[in-house]
Amino acid sequence: MIRSSRIAACLIAAVVLSAASPRPLAQTRNPQVVAQKGMVASAHALASQAGLEMLKSGGNAVDAAVAAAFAIGVVEPNASGLGGEGMMVIYLAGPKTATAIDYRSAAPAAIDFPSGVPADGPASVAIPGTVAGLSLALQKYGTKTLAQVLAPAIRIAAGGFVVSPTLAGIVVDNFEAIAKNDALAAIVLPGGLPIEAGATLKNPDLAASLRKIAAGGADVFYRGEIAEAMAKAMTAGGGKITKADLAGYKAIERAPVRGQYRGYDILSAPPPVGGASLVEILQILDRFDLSKEAPLSPRYVHVVAEAMKRGFADFTATIGDPDFVDVPVARLLSRDYAAARAAEIRADAITPKVTAGDVKKHESPSTTSLSVVDAQGNMVALTQTLSEFFGAKVVVPGTGIILNNEMKNFGTRGPNAIAPGKRMRTMIAPSILVKDGRTFATLGTPGAARIISTMTLLVSNLVDFGMGIQEAIEAPRFYARDTEADLQMESRVPAATVEALVKMGYSVKTLGAFDLFFGGAQGIVIDRKTGARIGGADPRRDGAVMGY
Repeated sequence: MIRSSRIAACLIAAVVLSAASPRPLAQTRNPQVVAQKGMVASAHALASQAGLEMLKSGGNAVDAAVAAAFAIGVVEPNASGLGGEGMMVIYLAGPKTATAIDYRSAAPAAIDFPSGVPADGPASVAIPGTVAGLSLALQKYGTKTLAQVLAPAIRIAAGGFVVSPTLAGIVVDNFEAIAKNDALAAIVLPGGLPIEAGATLKNPDLAASLRKIAAGGADVFYRGEIAEAMAKAMTAGGGKITKADLAGYKAIERAPVRGQYRGYDILSAPPPVGGASLVEILQILDRFDLSKEAPLSPRYVHVVAEAMKRGFADFTATIGDPDFVDVPVARLLSRDYAAARAAEIRADAITPKVTAGDVKKHESPSTTSLSVVDAQGNMVALTQTLSEFFGAKVVVPGTGIILNNEMKNFGTRGPNAIAPGKRMRTMIAPSILVKDGRTFATLGTPGAARIISTMTLLVSNLVDFGMGIQEAIEAPRFYARDTEADLQMESRVPAATVEALVKMGYSVKTLGAFDLFFGGAQGIVIDRKTGARIGGADPRRDGAVMGY
């Protein structure tokens, strides 16, 4: 068994083919992995291996992404799985077209919460979308059968995998809540104690559920045996989801949001998630020449922080389920609007209070991301989640399926107000960069509210500073939001920058050197000269890259 992402990445790097890098590599914790044909970057080596199996057996990027997404739900049970949801962006290199698969969870028909939505437990669960979304993507754009792409996940769930220190730590942190649910405790609290790093975690009930889906398709989950078990668990525990809610759920194909940053086309996840805000922030930054700045210079951090605040303010004011509210996407993504927002930013002063712009004219760390590119240059960026770590802290008895707690992500008013069948917004923003019609990068990260800020920094690191993908991922991160007083940053940000920002009036909160607060990004770029696939995985989580 693979004992750590770093060991796995080193072994992989030793066997993949070498190719010229776009610039000298900076020293990084994890090695940058290079391959010539296909590549998968995910939060766990076994999930990346599952995707690679599909590529090496003739599958395309969608086959690999779906296999890796099912597998990551097994080996990162705290972050995603069959009881969760997500969003996928696909770019097809042949026709040069892009699409997005929205498999966000949705509110059930019954939304009566007189005391507010609980943070966990059965009533916090929204209708899961993972099985529907991954099945739809495979059916429309993959080449393999559902049984084929599920095979690695089934194998891992049945045979078990070695628990990493990261997962063991998350179990400890959530011990009390996990212990309240017998079915969840049976999986990660053997003998009543948190499972330890190095132990083998098996989930035979989940393996059985995956086998049922492999044999009967998504209908088993939404209308068949698994749906029956889920509805029964909801009734027993006071949850809101019924068999009718499950049967009525559909994944939705949507157009990605699009923008430009320094000549690169940005394709990202559409509302009700954060891609539009990411594009808006990047297009604000496009009005500033950042390439003359040193990475993490005081001016760079200030300008990016000011742009982030504006993007977050507009996100809160405008983003919701587009099937329920009128989201002003065209205005948010217009170059004129970006120019107007950029004009508000002063190079030498903090904006005291950032509010939403005039757009009327026209939250949880338990998330995971993965990126895939195949031999044809097709790309997938995928982010999926349970909302918080271990979601609702509820397992459907007899299924091994951990359920989300997405209902708490609704608001009480505005574009994100709760409604039956509505999809709550979150900030996930899986994205693809294209240059002159050729795919360049696929990127994604978990990290709750830090997703949009981290994605901004990843794109800027790649485009403005020419960093390699691993260097871009490992570079120190910072986060600013319109509703929060502190500028939060990792301790590796230069002391001179922190001092200058404090003198400017910033309240700086320093976190760990590689802090899990900032998520765990994965990404792959294609070298434009050699065509090599170059992948990076985040040491803040158990990331691993595999290619051939």
